[in-house]
Amino acid sequence: MNDSAGPARKAISFAALLRDLREARSLTQQELAAAAGVSVDAVSALERGRRTQPQPHTVRALATALRLRDAERMALLSTLGRAGDAALEMPSRKLTPRTPSPPSVEVVGRDDEVAEIVASLGTTPGRLVTLTGPGGVGKTTVALVAAEVMAAERPGAVYFADLTDVTEPDDALAAVAHAAACAAGTVTGLAEHLAGTSALLVLDNLERVTACGPHLAELLTASPDTVILATSRVPLRVRREREVRIAPLGPGAAERFFGDRLAAAGAPLMRRADDSAVAQLCRQADGLPLAIELLAAAAARLGPRALLERIDALTELPVAGPQDLPARQRTMAATIEWSCQLLGPAAQRLLPRLAVVPGSFSLDTVDAIAAADAADAADAADAADAADAVGALAELIEHSLVARADDTGPVTRYRLLEPVRRHAVETLEPAGREHVRRGVARWALRAGREHGARIRGRGDMTAVERVEADRHVLRLGFDHLVDTGQYDAAAELLWSVWLPLWMTGHTHEALAWTNRLHENDLSEHGRARWLVARAGSHRVAADLFTTAERAMRLAERIDDASLAAEAAIFASAAALRLEDFDGSQTLLARAEVLMKKRLDVERDVWAAVHVPIGYGDGALLRGDRAAAARHWRAAADTARKLGSEFSVPAVLAECAQAARSEGRLGDAAVMLAAAAELSPQQDERPRTHLAGVAAAVAADLGDVASAQWWEGVAGSKPAPDSDQLGERFRELVRRAETVSGRD
Repeated sequence: MNDSAGPARKAISFAALLRDLREARSLTQQELAAAAGVSVDAVSALERGRRTQPQPHTVRALATALRLRDAERMALLSTLGRAGDAALEMPSRKLTPRTPSPPSVEVVGRDDEVAEIVASLGTTPGRLVTLTGPGGVGKTTVALVAAEVMAAERPGAVYFADLTDVTEPDDALAAVAHAAACAAGTVTGLAEHLAGTSALLVLDNLERVTACGPHLAELLTASPDTVILATSRVPLRVRREREVRIAPLGPGAAERFFGDRLAAAGAPLMRRADDSAVAQLCRQADGLPLAIELLAAAAARLGPRALLERIDALTELPVAGPQDLPARQRTMAATIEWSCQLLGPAAQRLLPRLAVVPGSFSLDTVDAIAAADAADAADAADAADAADAVGALAELIEHSLVARADDTGPVTRYRLLEPVRRHAVETLEPAGREHVRRGVARWALRAGREHGARIRGRGDMTAVERVEADRHVLRLGFDHLVDTGQYDAAAELLWSVWLPLWMTGHTHEALAWTNRLHENDLSEHGRARWLVARAGSHRVAADLFTTAERAMRLAERIDDASLAAEAAIFASAAALRLEDFDGSQTLLARAEVLMKKRLDVERDVWAAVHVPIGYGDGALLRGDRAAAARHWRAAADTARKLGSEFSVPAVLAECAQAARSEGRLGDAAVMLAAAAELSPQQDERPRTHLAGVAAAVAADLGDVASAQWWEGVAGSKPAPDSDQLGERFRELVRRAETVSGRD
C-alpha cells in the first residue's frame, strides 16, 4: 500500500517543497521562471504536481535560481527518489555535435524553394526561417538540401536537432544545445558556446513545441552570427520569423519522383501504357512526396494500372512504407493523425466533415457543414462549432490540412489535399456524415434559389460562375434531397440551377440530375419544374419539343406564367430544329404575351431576352442573316435597358456550340461573329469562350492553322484587339460558306 502511494507522495512533496523554497525567498512564479530561464507554465505545472518527472537541466536551473544551500539541494533531490541522484550533477562535456545527413532519396523539383530559403537565411533580419507545409510534403528533405547548400556557401558549423520527441517547450533549448555539443541548457550558455562560429542550426519537427519560439528569438539576439532553419507544420509566430511554405510537387516533378521511387523499388521499366496511370496516381497523391513514395512502393509490386483500378477501394496500401522512416510517416494515415493531434477540438470535428465534400468549397459551405443551424446541433459542441467555423478553418489552414484552392473565381475557395480528404472522411461516423449532407442540402437549396433568381431576374453572370464553382457541392445536396425522399425540393433545386449548368456546357449533368427524379413522385409544381429542366437538357429535338410542350401546358394549368414562358421558349427552339417555322413563331408569340401581360420583365430578364434571341434563330434558319442580327441586337439592347448583366454573347456561344454539334457550321460561325460584335469591350470572359468554340468550328472545317490561332486566343496569350477579332470571325464565316458551298 505504501509502495503504490509512493510516486504520488514524492511528486506532491517535490511540488510542495519547490513552492515553499520559492515563497521563502519572496519570489513570484514569474520571477523564478525568469531567473531560471524556464516558462511560467513550467514552474506552475511543477508546483501543482502536473509535471512529475522534471528534466535534469530544469532542476539544475531552478536550484541555481533559488540559490539553494547543500542541505536544501539534498532535500529537493530526495523528493525525486533515486532518479534524482544525478539531477544536479553537471553533464559530461564530452558531447558529440550532430550534423545534418544528406537526404536519403533523390530530391526532385525543389530548386526554387531551396534558392528562396538560402536567400532568406542570408538576408532576413531575423535570421530565422521556418519551413511549413502538410505532413509528407518533404519539409525535412528540403531543409537538408538547403543546409547542404548553405554549408558550401557559408563558413561555419551546421548542427541538426530532431525535436520530434520533445513535448515541453522548456526542453527544446536543451535538445538544441545537446545537438550543438553544448553542456549548458540556457540561452546565455548556448549563445556563448556558439559565439564566433557562424552556426546554422537546423531544427526539425518543431510543431509540438512552437512555444519555444521566444527562446529561439532570444538566442538569435544573443548570438548575432547564428541562423536558424526550422521545420514545423505550423509557424512559430515570432516577429523574427520568415515563413516559407513548402508546396506539393507539380505534375511533372511528381511523375519524375514516382518513376524514381518505382525504379528504386526494383520495378521493371515503365511502359508508355503506364504513363496515364502514373499521372492519375500522382493526382491521387496530390503531389505529396510521401504519398507518392508509398504509392510507388505498392505500384512496384502490383503495377501502376492495377493499383489505380483498386485505389478507391483501399483504405490502406497493401505494401508497408519504408522502414527507415519514423513510424508516424510509414503510412499517410499515421502522418495525418500526427497532424490532427495538434488541433483544437473544433478543428478536429470540422476536418472530417469538410472531407465529405469532394473538390473545393467556399466559406458559405463551411458554415453549412460546421453546423447546419442551431436546431440541428446535436450538442453544445456542435453549436459552438457553428459560431467558430471560420476560426476552426483558419486553424486547419495554419496546420496545412486545408489549402487555398487555385482558382480565380468571384469567391475565395479552399480544399483538402486528396490524401487528407480520403483519410479524414473514413474517420467520420455515419451520423456525422448525415449531419453534413443535411446541412449541405439546406445550403444547396438556399443557394440554388438565390443564384437562379439572380440569373433569371438580372442575368447575373457572377451567379453563373458561382454555380459552376459549387457544382459538386450542389450535386451533393441534390443527392441528399433525393435519397431522403424530398422530391419537390430536389426538383426546385434542379430547376434553379439547370440554366447555369446549360450555360456552362454541363447539359449532360443536368440531364443526369433529372433522371434521378420520377414525375409520379412529384407534385404538379414540382413536375412542371422537372419538365422544364428536362426540356432544357435534351439534345434530341423531338424529345425536347414533347417535354417542353408538356411543361408549358402544366405550368399554364397551375398558373405559373414564368415557368410557362420558359417552357414555350424551349418548345419554340425545338420546333425550329424540326423545321416547323410557323409553330416556332406561334410558341414565341405565346411566350411574348405571357412576358408582356403576366410577368414583371425586370424580374424575368431571361424570358425578355430569349424571345428576341429565338426570333433571331428562326431568321437564321430561314437564311435571313440580316434579320437574325437585328433580333440579336434587340436582345442585347433589352438587356442593357433593363440594367441586366445578362450576357447575350454567352447565350449565342452556346447556341453556336449546339449548331456545330448538328453540323450547321455556317450558322455556328454567324452566331459567333454576332456574339463577338455584341461582347462588351472590357469583358474578356465571353471572348475567351467564343474563341474556344471558334477553334472547334475551324477544326471541323479542316482549317488547322486557324484552329491553332483561336486556341491561342482562348488560352493565356494576350487577346487581339476588337478589329482583328472581328475580321477573324468574318473570315470564319467566309470559310464556312465556302466549305458548305463545296459540299
